[in-house]
Amino acid sequence: MIFNLKEIVVIIGSALLGGVITALLGKLTALVTGPQSSGKTTFLRNISKEIIPEGPSGAPRRYKVKDAIFDEVTDFSGTEAWLNGKFDEYIKDHDYILFFFDVSEFLKDSKYREDCYARVDMIHGVVKPSQKALMVGTHIDLVSGNYRADVERLFAGKPYQSILSRIVYIDTRKRECVRTIFNELKK
Repeated sequence: MIFNLKEIVVIIGSALLGGVITALLGKLTALVTGPQSSGKTTFLRNISKEIIPEGPSGAPRRYKVKDAIFDEVTDFSGTEAWLNGKFDEYIKDHDYILFFFDVSEFLKDSKYREDCYARVDMIHGVVKPSQKALMVGTHIDLVSGNYRADVERLFAGKPYQSILSRIVYIDTRKRECVRTIFNELKK
């Protein structure tokens, strides 16, 4: 393909302008975190431009995303080793904080529930008003009855009510769950 001088100037100018706008506005970033098997990887596979490896991610990894309200996402492992000492700085460095938790496990397993409480408390202690935090209750296909009321009851009286008011419930098997999350973050 051959371009004339005018087309080349437009292409270069557009690229430079895009770079200037990105530099002025900065990249919007998201942190996806939560216990293992909470739906983080499924969500990342739906939005990432890159291949997401199987199994626990270990160290936090950054991915470029497509069709998202942010430019980049960090997968912060659900493993305990990375929670100690590094979680706070990762929270501070991101515009959006998405905490995923498996509703079915949360409702039936007290140890899982205590782990969720501790992580949400850590997020609450660090997140700034300029950041958007959202809790994402996953695997709703595995629960029945009024699970929302049950989750709210189990979180009742916790000091991190500001984060708890932002819970979205999704079925991770459905692609539209991504749009549900993005719509909630835009509010």
